[in-house]
Amino acid sequence: MPIAPLSSRSVARPRHSLLVIALSGLVLAGCGSGTGTSGDDNPYDLIEAGTIRSATQTGQPPFAYAEDSGKSAGFIVDVTDEAAKRLGLMVDYKATTVTGSLTGLTAGQFDLASSGLGVTAERQKSVSFTKPLFWSTVVVLTTKSSKISTFDGFNDKRVGVVTGSSQEAQLPVKIPKADPVRFQTQNAAVSQLLNGQIDAFLVGGPDATEFMKQYSGLRQAASAPVDHPTSMAVPKNHTAFLKALDNEIASMVKDGTYANLYRKYFSTQPEPELIAAWPALAAQFPGAK
Repeated sequence: MPIAPLSSRSVARPRHSLLVIALSGLVLAGCGSGTGTSGDDNPYDLIEAGTIRSATQTGQPPFAYAEDSGKSAGFIVDVTDEAAKRLGLMVDYKATTVTGSLTGLTAGQFDLASSGLGVTAERQKSVSFTKPLFWSTVVVLTTKSSKISTFDGFNDKRVGVVTGSSQEAQLPVKIPKADPVRFQTQNAAVSQLLNGQIDAFLVGGPDATEFMKQYSGLRQAASAPVDHPTSMAVPKNHTAFLKALDNEIASMVKDGTYANLYRKYFSTQPEPELIAAWPALAAQFPGAK
C-alpha cells in the first residue's frame, strides 16, 4: 500500500447531547494533557468524550494501512470500528509510527493504538493490551535474486527492521550477526529492499504476504512462529476502556463478526494459540489445528 499523509476518519454513531459536544470542545483545548473528563458523559476517561483518539499506521498491511483516498483501513482498523460502533463511540485516526503510537499513549496523546502490535514484556511496562486479536509469525523477506533460505544465511548481511517493532527485538535472536538497518516504516524498508540497499527485511508473516502480493520480485526466505500475540494497546490508566474493548471483542468472536473480519484479510487458518485464547473460534474455523 502506498504511503499516505496523516489522515483521520470518524466512524459509528454518536449518541451524546449538545452539552457533551460542548464539553468535548473544552477537552480538545487541553489536547496532549492526557486527562479526559471522567463521569457519566465519559465513562472510559477518553481524551475527548465520545471519541476514541486512535494512533494507526499507513503501511502495515493487512493490519493497518491507508487506502488511496487516505482513509485508514485494515483488519485492526475494522475491529476498532466495529468495537466503537457497539460502544456508541466515534474514532479519530491519526497516522504515526510504531514508536510514535506507543509514546503517544504514555504521553496522553492517544486513547488507543489500532495497528498490529506484538505484545511484549517490555511494552507491557508502559501500556496495556487488549486480548489477542491475531497470532503471527516472523519472516525474512528478501528478493527472488537471493538464494538464501534460512535465518542464519543472513548473518553478516544488511537486514532491515522497523524501529520499535517486535521484530527489532527478534532480530538479534533470529539473525545474531546481522547488520541491522532501522527504518521508521515498513514501506521505507521494502523500498530499500527492492532497490538493493538492504539484503532482507525482518517482518511479520501477514505483512510479508501482502508485500509479496504487491511486488513480484519479493519472496519469503524463512519463517518461524512467535511467542506472543498481536493486539491493540491502551494507556495503563484506561482500565474501564480496556475492559469495554475486551468485552466487545469477545462479543464479536461469539457472534461470528470476528471470524468474518479475519477471513476478509487472511487466507490462512488461525494459529492454535489464538484458538486457545478464543475457544469459540474452533467451531468457526473447523480446519484449524
